[in-house]
Amino acid sequence: MKTGDKVVDIGAAPGGWLQVSRQIVGRQGFVLGIDMEPISQFPWANVKTILADVTDESAPSLILDRTCSQVDVVISDVSPKISGAWDVDHARQLHLAERSLEIARRILRRKGNFLCKLFHGPHLKAYESAVAEHFERVRLVKPPASKQKSSEIYILAVGFRG
Repeated sequence: MKTGDKVVDIGAAPGGWLQVSRQIVGRQGFVLGIDMEPISQFPWANVKTILADVTDESAPSLILDRTCSQVDVVISDVSPKISGAWDVDHARQLHLAERSLEIARRILRRKGNFLCKLFHGPHLKAYESAVAEHFERVRLVKPPASKQKSSEIYILAVGFRG
């Protein structure tokens, strides 16, 4: 992400990634947050939010209507309601990650980048392979802000092949 980029944040509530993204893209860029939960409006004209369900088939079209073109970066921090049943939670997170990848494939410009939250589990490697089919470089990352004991991890995919 860099100054002037157009960024979409999937699962944007409560808005932390929106603020960080806006700081990076500056006044020249644009940031769109999408979530099923309302997000407080920000004071910047180039940060917008929409209420929508990313599992809805119309989500990519809705996003493109608001961005008016393909985007440079897609961030997905979307997470299911945690049930406490690990297999269920992992499956729900994987479904949201797969949906986020599908949205990214439809709205990213060529050479764009994708960052997606996942939970460690038996299907992580298969998802990583699926992402690698569409990007030049893929790696797993654990940000310092993520608790060490957390099963949360992110997949960083750079260079969308389009």
